[in-house]
Amino acid sequence: MTAVPGRLLVVDDDVHIRRLIKVFLRDAQYELAEAATGEEALQLARRQAFDVVLVDLILPNYGGSRLCQKLKSDSARPPRVIIVSGDDSQQSRDVAVEVKADGFLAKPFTREELIAALS
Repeated sequence: MTAVPGRLLVVDDDVHIRRLIKVFLRDAQYELAEAATGEEALQLARRQAFDVVLVDLILPNYGGSRLCQKLKSDSARPPRVIIVSGDDSQQSRDVAVEVKADGFLAKPFTREELIAALS
């Protein structure tokens, strides 16, 4: 299964997760950008449009839920936002719903799960 090509922003303070996503999507034809913080992600999103943003729920200073809300409210054509979290609890999933995320992906995830979330 091949993901639909597009511009993807990966926001995670863990460089290993960002690298893993790049490896998983190497052949998926996504144009990838990455950010380690919510602030950095907002700066990138203000300069260029993204089709999808994968954002870690827990980020230092500017959390993933806050980033999701900002991305959704700041654009006439907001990106799809998928919350990624190491906490697969119902509470984390509820947060994703509350901030109007378009999806939720629990860590650890497989390549197939990532591609399915992006499709």
